[in-house]
Amino acid sequence: MSTPRSQRRRQPVRTQQRRTPARQVEPPDYSRDYAYVKQDLRMISLWGGLLFVAMIAASFVL
Repeated sequence: MSTPRSQRRRQPVRTQQRRTPARQVEPPDYSRDYAYVKQDLRMISLWGGLLFVAMIAASFVL
């Protein structure tokens, strides 16, 4: 059953409100705080690569 258009509830009309533009907040710079993490990851990847190459070399020798 459908209701005639005249009996449907109407949505209230919203008035145009002016929005003030949001302030631009620049994100914090964490590069100095976490510089040691970058260095640690570099060392982990270096050691991981060296050990991987050593495992491949050991598979041919043993």
